Amino acid sequence: MRSIKKLFLVLLACVFLISAAACGGTPAENDPGGTDNPGGSAGQLKDGEINIFLPIDSDSETAFKNVGNSYTKMMKAKGITVRVNVRSSQDPQGYITSVDGLLKNPDKQTGDIIQANTVTQYYGSGKLVDFTPYLNTANAYNGNKVWKSTLREDAYRTDNKTQQIYNLSMEGNAFVAFYNKDIFEKYDIAVPTDWASLIAALDALKEAGYTAPLGLNFDAAGLEGNNFYWVMRMYMDQYFRDMIRDVHSQDGDYSYISEIDEVWEYDPSDPLNDSASLYTYNFTRVVNEYFKEGSKYNAMSARFADMMANMKKLASYASTDYSNSVIRQRFQNDALTAAGTQEYELNNRVAIFLLRLDYITDHQKSLGLAMNKPNGIVPIQELSDMLGWFELPAMPNNGGEGAPAADNLRTLGGPDHHPLALVNRDADKTALCIDFLKYLFSPTGFDEYYKHYKNLGKVCAMQCYLKDYALPEEVTIEGKTSFDGDCSTNPYALFANYFTENAGLSTTGGKIQTLVNNEISEYLRTKDADWATYGEKIHGIISSGFGNYAQWRGLKWTLLTDYTSANVNYAEDPMNG
Repeated sequence: MRSIKKLFLVLLACVFLISAAACGGTPAENDPGGTDNPGGSAGQLKDGEINIFLPIDSDSETAFKNVGNSYTKMMKAKGITVRVNVRSSQDPQGYITSVDGLLKNPDKQTGDIIQANTVTQYYGSGKLVDFTPYLNTANAYNGNKVWKSTLREDAYRTDNKTQQIYNLSMEGNAFVAFYNKDIFEKYDIAVPTDWASLIAALDALKEAGYTAPLGLNFDAAGLEGNNFYWVMRMYMDQYFRDMIRDVHSQDGDYSYISEIDEVWEYDPSDPLNDSASLYTYNFTRVVNEYFKEGSKYNAMSARFADMMANMKKLASYASTDYSNSVIRQRFQNDALTAAGTQEYELNNRVAIFLLRLDYITDHQKSLGLAMNKPNGIVPIQELSDMLGWFELPAMPNNGGEGAPAADNLRTLGGPDHHPLALVNRDADKTALCIDFLKYLFSPTGFDEYYKHYKNLGKVCAMQCYLKDYALPEEVTIEGKTSFDGDCSTNPYALFANYFTENAGLSTTGGKIQTLVNNEISEYLRTKDADWATYGEKIHGIISSGFGNYAQWRGLKWTLLTDYTSANVNYAEDPMNG
């Protein structure tokens, strides 16, 4: 039961707010200390250095430097000398290794503000600052409003296990289907709004001569993430949305928070139904629902089979030889042909490309270079006339046991575009970094950040998480960029078709993710394949690896029978050994 703890945090937040209103002062003077502050008391704003280390491109690095320079000048006028250093990395795996080493030995490496979703294993360890108390204080750089109230909720997602906040996000991503407007007009294709019209569009493109019109790759990389697995994640959430109902914390559960869970109601039509601030789930119930005998959630279920039949249908419009890089090039070929700049045969073109919104910036740049545009960038208005996108539609409900639980599809994305975490060092360092982050997450900070993109004429197409802030017209593009809900909040994702918290786990025969993906690949590539055989194999692979997962996760109980027997213990937290 966590209702008392929750009430304490609420009361504590009220004390902070009253104190801030009564005392005034500089931002740091009103910031709290706490368990994630080694000194246990609020630090003071004084001369210091802030080191930002993120896996970002050169333009993002320049944008952060603009904010840092502006903040430095402002602080200098107050008599405080601050140096803001920005270091970037374009090596994803190298970055993960670096920040892991940083958190293991923080005294030996520099780095204060890092990317949160690369270090989730350190949530609750004391190595990262919990933003919760700071978000309940005033932001002097945004009208002295409570910092939390100036941000969209997705900007500060609560970690379900710790009920603390370790990440702050400036922007939200989304997964969409891109197309070229001129191509759709040329072949008289309507922009898809449901599953039937998507299939009709793909059929029309094939009839026009495209051999593989859909940019969907199910090679090894695609099955692990970009892009087949990302698409599959979205549809798994549609088919198994009711998981959030069946694993919802009940009175007496270790995870139950009365203020939240007593009033929660299941509503599959609401894309925000399982938002962290409104909902909690019991981990033990997730394991039970997925692995128990006759489960309607695992890979052997009728719903999983129905979903995979539809995924196989989509794959039939793609090529077995597609990789993400090949698709990118062929989608660009389509655009260049439509623009009359170059000519490519239809068998060397992709008409619909499935990817995230942040791809727009890459497309703008790569297309600009190919078309010899000034500065190598297609002007935003010209790009807007060429490039369109639409939301992927929900799969159809054909009734019976295989019917999906929801009739809407939630995107994959949300606050996963470089969410920021803060390394827990000393109290004064924390105070300085929190003050900088408040400046960053203010209208002035956002203006400074987007100034670089504005000067370049480079598009910014993602949803802005600062409330009441409008992106400069010079960086906006026509099209929907705001989406409600995120499929990754569904606890089904924990065991979707492997142990998603750790893709490196193994079982007899090799790495679990690889073994599972081998079965999916064979199913997609085999004509008239029956999913039942593959689903049974996949469930066997995942079940056999549970012991290794439980050991890695540090669970009290490592046998599946402890979670699926007649007397399951839902009252005790299995993660607190």
